[in-house]
Amino acid sequence: MIPMELLKHLTRAEKVKIRKAVVKELARYRISKFTDPDNDNVAFQQMIERAIERLPTPERFLIEARYLSANSEYLTDYHVYNLKFDPPISAMTYTKIRDAAMIKISLYLNLDTGVEIDYLIQTNYPVRFS
Repeated sequence: MIPMELLKHLTRAEKVKIRKAVVKELARYRISKFTDPDNDNVAFQQMIERAIERLPTPERFLIEARYLSANSEYLTDYHVYNLKFDPPISAMTYTKIRDAAMIKISLYLNLDTGVEIDYLIQTNYPVRFS
């Protein structure tokens, strides 16, 4: 549950950096999945798939609908939260779900996003020994 709480501690610019890094990897995945019939990037594809499988259902649905479908380049966030979600969700709810998913994926993939997420986690959620 850390990423939803962590959203409060990130600036908008930090969230954008994280999202750009994750979207870049998801685009790389989508391109390799749809254009590489020999599956030269099997390890990379499996790593992305495992990260997505670990997400809670709403986050996984959002990522798959918006970033991993064959026509995702033509979809907008508005299209996804109004037409793909049943019932539709608000833009604010969509943004919270998307940002939480992006943080989790960046942590699962250990991406260099330019944001010190690990530091934020350690300072806001210190391990307590008894």
